[in-house]
Amino acid sequence: MRIEDIVNITDGELLNEGYIKDILAFSDEVKKVKREYLFISNNIDDIKEAIQKGAYAILFSKNLKIIDDEIAWIKVEDINEAFLKLLKYKLLDKTLYYTDEITLQIIASINRDKRLAIIDKVNFEYLNDDFIYVTSQEKVKNIAIEKKEIKKEISITPLHTTPFITEFSFNNQKYSLIFPVLYLENLEKALSFFENLELAYHLKDIKIDRFVPEFINSRYEKVAFGKTERVVIKGIKKDKYFINELNYIFENLKYANVKFYDKNNIENFYKDNFNFAVLIDCDVELKEKIIKENSLF
Repeated sequence: MRIEDIVNITDGELLNEGYIKDILAFSDEVKKVKREYLFISNNIDDIKEAIQKGAYAILFSKNLKIIDDEIAWIKVEDINEAFLKLLKYKLLDKTLYYTDEITLQIIASINRDKRLAIIDKVNFEYLNDDFIYVTSQEKVKNIAIEKKEIKKEISITPLHTTPFITEFSFNNQKYSLIFPVLYLENLEKALSFFENLELAYHLKDIKIDRFVPEFINSRYEKVAFGKTERVVIKGIKKDKYFINELNYIFENLKYANVKFYDKNNIENFYKDNFNFAVLIDCDVELKEKIIKENSLF
């Protein structure tokens, strides 16, 4: 890509003429920089290392001293905004797929396809190739001309569920996953996305940062899943998912000793007796269980 085009797209300022007119690729990780790369950073030590590795250009937003006149130095107002502007240029002839945060986390968790670029943070390497782009971020959605919402086109009937486990059959294969049926529709949307675009995925583990069960013993040490009757449920937030999560707790744990904690009463966590502790917009430090090995003596 031409340096002149990068400057124009990002509304940046080329601080020196140098001898460089084009770059091969972008990276904001110095360990991945190669010859002819444009390196994005405000860290002068990383910039020095990138230049040694053969970087042809530097994109930055702070006041830095030019330490190599032969390469291009591009100053922008904000690195994150520069990424969005470059991504907008990249998306001119592409369709951007968008969905909600939980579905995107499921997509990221089960994805096994290198053609997929999941835009959940600034990553300049997504500008280096032709990807299938998917996001949940409004800022990214708003820059795309062609966009398509991921919709549920696949239905899954659970075979058996517990508050934290869902068993189901899909494509002639049975699964038993640590994944609350509460988010089944999000999984259905994610699978619809992969199936429709014929992307590779693997339904082994699904990682999301909501309704995360941590089983603990009486010493507040984390133990293996299902090994105790005391569970800390993490990742609950007072947002658009909160009411559904709350209803799910009331329906599935109505006969259990459930305690709710937020920033106003979290100090009671280590004093109370409970089967389930639901943390709302807060967290606690749980100890790792120390496994003692048998001595030879």
